[in-house]
Amino acid sequence: MIKVDYSSNNSGGSWWLTDEDWLALEAAGWDVDWCKDKTGGLGGADEDGRWLGALATSASKDFASMREAVEEWERVTSGNASDEGCNCCGEPHYFSGQDNETGEYVSGPEIRRSSYLEW
Repeated sequence: MIKVDYSSNNSGGSWWLTDEDWLALEAAGWDVDWCKDKTGGLGGADEDGRWLGALATSASKDFASMREAVEEWERVTSGNASDEGCNCCGEPHYFSGQDNETGEYVSGPEIRRSSYLEW
């Protein structure tokens, strides 16, 4: 098993996941890191439980592979993990994982490559 962490980026000045997407991820068993639960520092929520308008910016779950995680994320959110985002802000979606001493990392460019299909 590999614990896969998903991180959202405010690419292009807006969040790519909706409130409903975060709730759907939680319903699918992802451990959502709600902004309202963070205290102080970068990412701490305002009185409304949001940070820069977002209810959450990251989530994690155990999977057999990174590919399985990305495929489930796309199915649950109806999002596209290979979205390009904007040139100045970077990719909107990042996935990383750690399995023993090896780590995997993937964002839009890696997902768009054919090697993603071979995971």
